[in-house]
Formats: sequence, C-alpha cells, structure tokens
Amino acid sequence: MKKLFTLFCFFLLSTALVLSGCGITSFVLHPFGPKKSFLKKRVLVTDLIDKGGFGKQVEQHLKDTLIEKLSATKRVVLFNAPANISGIEMASGSSYGVVVDKGLLQEARKKGINVVLTATISPIEREEKLKGIWPLRSAVAYYQVAIVFNLIDPQNGTVILNHVESGGVSIDLGEDEFTDRKWMREELLRTILPKLVKNAVKPIEEALDSEPWEGRILSVGKRIEINAGADVGVEVGYRFDVFGGSEKIKSRDGREFLVSWKKIGKIRVTEVRETTSFTVPIRGDGFKPGQRIVSVD
Repeated sequence: MKKLFTLFCFFLLSTALVLSGCGITSFVLHPFGPKKSFLKKRVLVTDLIDKGGFGKQVEQHLKDTLIEKLSATKRVVLFNAPANISGIEMASGSSYGVVVDKGLLQEARKKGINVVLTATISPIEREEKLKGIWPLRSAVAYYQVAIVFNLIDPQNGTVILNHVESGGVSIDLGEDEFTDRKWMREELLRTILPKLVKNAVKPIEEALDSEPWEGRILSVGKRIEINAGADVGVEVGYRFDVFGGSEKIKSRDGREFLVSWKKIGKIRVTEVRETTSFTVPIRGDGFKPGQRIVSVD
C-alpha cells in the first residue's frame, strides 16, 4: 500500500514536469532572473480533483479553505476557474498522471492570470507500521491521504511549484479489523485534509513571492497600455522592464515558446485603472502588443 501511495505522489509530480507536452521548468523561461515584487499575483484556483472519493461537498470545503488562507496573506488576487473547464485532465497511459487543461490555460491568459493553482487529493492508503519507542513499540494500521499542489505558468504551461502534503490516522493493529471505517474516514475529513491545505499555504506563498511579476503590453499608441492595474497594487510612477523574445523552441505538441528574452526598454506608469494602466517609455523603443513586462518596483 505504501508503494501505491508513493507512486501516486510520484506520478503527479513527474507528469507535472511535462504539462501540456512541454518538459521545461519555469526558470528556463526567466532569463532575467527572479525578482521579488510588491505587486500581487493574480491566481486562478481550480476545483480540487478528488481521487479519494470524498465527494463534492468536501472538495468545495477544502477549496474554500485554501482560498480563505491564501487571501489572508494579502499577496494574491484570486479567481475561480470557470465551472465548465476542468483544472486537470487524465494523461493518457497513466493511472495517476495529470496534465493541465489547455482551455483553462487559454482562459487564464485572457484574464491576465499570473499563476494557475491546481490540487489533487489522493486515494486513502493503508500501511502497517511500528509506533513508539523501543521496547514499547506497538503495531498500528496507518491510514494516510495526500494532496498534491501545482502552480503553473499559464503563458507556457510550465511548472513553478510541485508540493505534496500528507498525513493520516493510526489505529492499533489489534483493533483495526473491529474499527468502523466510517470513523477513520471522518477523522481524515475533519482533521487531516483541512490541515494539509493550511500547511500548503506557506510554500505556495513562498513560491509565488519568488517569481517575478510578469504581464503583457496590451496596446501601443501615444501611451502604452499594460495588463497591470490597481487590483494588483500598481501606482503612478511604477516601472516595468520590457522584454522581446528572440529564440524559440518547440514542444512535443508543436507549440513554440520564447526562451531567450532581450530587454528592449523600460516604461513608467502615468495612469492607473482597475485592471490596466497606461505608461510612457523611459528608454528604449520597438514596443509592441504582447511583449512581456516585468515589474521593477
């Protein structure tokens, strides 16, 4: 059983590295290097994928808990994934592997989302183990469950974070066969699963903070419009470096990604709206819609 549980986590972590057919990790696409920004990240949260059969009510409760705890950090702007688009779909040829729904990534790009957050609940696994300190050790049946969290860059489907939280309940081996399985399941639902969600908030927050704040140029005229506004904390005077792509690689599904970015200039915010801002060049030229911007402030 322990082997199956380990395989579940392994498959979810390893297949995340080939999300949408691309095995590139996020740092490859950040040649300008990570830069901590004061701007909030826009995070699209998908429904949890329940492989443990806990039910829709439990999925929703855990998602609500995750959103509540992340909101309390005041470092994110959270969005719910559309109900008609699943967060992940089964990868062909693997019982546990997952890939991100391409429609979801497309929706995230339209909304100017910085990161997509998915989570998968594992099946319950039973393991027999020894508990306590010798010579007072006793045999117990340990019922465990895990949640695998993935942070994905919607621009290219690459992985920013894979994180596993696991926990369980122990039952004396002699009492295991007489224990109501409903009690064990309720303990996992009531105490363990919510705890796993709460424990994941800090590593998720740290991963988000370690990533530079990235956006895009929306239009170029007398002023340059960008997809960063008051919702993420932009103020008049904020500056952004502008990057233009130069080198492309092709993923297994035929999509092309820019992996070499050349800094072509810097822009400064002159007017802030709710989700967008207008900027003027500080230096550089050749600005075009779709070019990547990275927060300097």
